[in-house]
Amino acid sequence: MSSRTTLQTTLLTSHKGVDLHAATSLAVMKDRLDGGHLLEGLFRCEMHTFWGEEGGMSLARLLDVGRYFNPNKHHYGHFEMAGSSPSWMDEPPTGDILDAQWPGSPEGTDLELTAGDGGDLYDHLLGGAAADGLTAVDVVSYPQGQDGPVLSGVLWRLVIRGDKKESLDVGKKLAVASHRKEGLLVNPHMDCWQAAAR
Repeated sequence: MSSRTTLQTTLLTSHKGVDLHAATSLAVMKDRLDGGHLLEGLFRCEMHTFWGEEGGMSLARLLDVGRYFNPNKHHYGHFEMAGSSPSWMDEPPTGDILDAQWPGSPEGTDLELTAGDGGDLYDHLLGGAAADGLTAVDVVSYPQGQDGPVLSGVLWRLVIRGDKKESLDVGKKLAVASHRKEGLLVNPHMDCWQAAAR
């Protein structure tokens, strides 16, 4: 039996102004967590993902609901990616490597991007691409037990001094709570998560 290819649609929203969650978390992590001195920046998007089928959920509907996107305070990016897995909910990922292609190709946004932006909507929503000598570590987390049709969670970008391998290790320790001096953003007892260095 062949696996059915589905279309994963993701809506990412970021704050137009100062994101107080990210700003507060950055200050705490730099001051109190092991490895926090290597953290140069912290950015956050809310994430909403669904798997498309004929006559099913549409991004227009997601935007119109009002629960997922507020045009007064958010910018948004719409991404699509083909894949054989119908859902992350089938086998909740905990500590896996985030697919390098995720969230897929950009399909729409309220931002006016130019060729000078490099056309990279994903990076733009997360504070821009990491500068030389820095690595972006992206951590996606969402509460266990969601049964759809929309999977909602948080995408964090930790900008860390160092190469990809070292930064990924540091990023996981800063993000995933394991003891008093390690982790702030993800509770591994309640959240599924994936991470990747970019």
